[in-house]
Amino acid sequence: MILVSALLFLMASALVFHTYVLFPAHMKRLSQKTKSWNEVEEFPTVAILLAAYNEADMIEAKITSLFKTNFPKHKIEVWVGSDASNDGTDAILQRLLSTYPQLHFERFEARSGKPAIINVLATRTQAEILVVTDADALFDDKTLPELLHPFVDSRVGGVQANARIRTIEGSEVARQEASYTLREMEIKAGEGQWGVVIGGFGAAYALRSQLFRPVPPGFIVDDFYTFADISRQGFDTVFQADALTTLSVSADGQVQFRRKRRIGKGNFQNLRHFSDLLNPFTKLGYVFWSHKALRWLTPFLMALAYVAAAWGSTESYLMSVAFYSMTACFLLALADIPLRRLGISIKPLRFLSHFLRMNWALVLGFVDSLGNNKKVSWDNQKP
Repeated sequence: MILVSALLFLMASALVFHTYVLFPAHMKRLSQKTKSWNEVEEFPTVAILLAAYNEADMIEAKITSLFKTNFPKHKIEVWVGSDASNDGTDAILQRLLSTYPQLHFERFEARSGKPAIINVLATRTQAEILVVTDADALFDDKTLPELLHPFVDSRVGGVQANARIRTIEGSEVARQEASYTLREMEIKAGEGQWGVVIGGFGAAYALRSQLFRPVPPGFIVDDFYTFADISRQGFDTVFQADALTTLSVSADGQVQFRRKRRIGKGNFQNLRHFSDLLNPFTKLGYVFWSHKALRWLTPFLMALAYVAAAWGSTESYLMSVAFYSMTACFLLALADIPLRRLGISIKPLRFLSHFLRMNWALVLGFVDSLGNNKKVSWDNQKP
């Protein structure tokens, strides 16, 4: 019995260690290499697609940032779908139509969600390249030309933009999200060296229009779906560090928890849909397992390790140490809750608490993915 429990504990722990430590370190090392592209003789036409719900605070700055670019203006179209906004977003867009002739605005009367809106907007254009972006991700003057540069290589089907989080002074939640995003960009930069960026990051990414396939109804994480589908079609997906976007995130821990739970549901939808890409003996399959699948399965692997440690703790001193160490970590993470209410922030405890909360959100997302809930719209203001 002790041998079985020890093997289960070691296997589960090693897989979590791989996805959170070894693989990121490997990709960070790969990301240090520079990938060069041929000179652009002529840029393709591009349609920028954007779904917006109640973005009155950001939408004008977003549209302005898209047109303040070192890119031929006559080759740009911007298509915005308002997802039944009711905060003045539509009025701002109507006003901007007279300033930017390449701007197109379409209102959706019923809440539809980003994937459904992008599916519709993609049919409205004949542009060679589609750029999908979020309303709160601001471009600089080099973002668009840098994002489209890798398409000089006919093997490239998708390009991921870089992303940087604007943090709020004193917000531990925002800092954690900024740190997480930085690590994600480093991983994607490494994956891009192999041409297998697995899953886009929604702030901004580009793809050849002929490769776009509508996201199925009910799917939530459209950016992952689109990039995985490009890989399934046999094209490379790469990362472009100089195509920089900056975005803000909610500093509300409850909002972030709900977002992680919702994304978790979408992750498990995609895991089932793209299970054919999980061959670990290919670069794509190795990246899929290492960056995504194992991370999504981490809460179940931690549970397996904990049960195995408890099982073997009566016969092995080392397994007993493992069991009590894990128990202490869980209790310390719980201790962060009352300490936070008292205004006391201890960084290691905050990290543990955040890590466990996000994995609990994944568990709930997995449960949600087993249901028939077709709602894909998102409101970051609702409790």
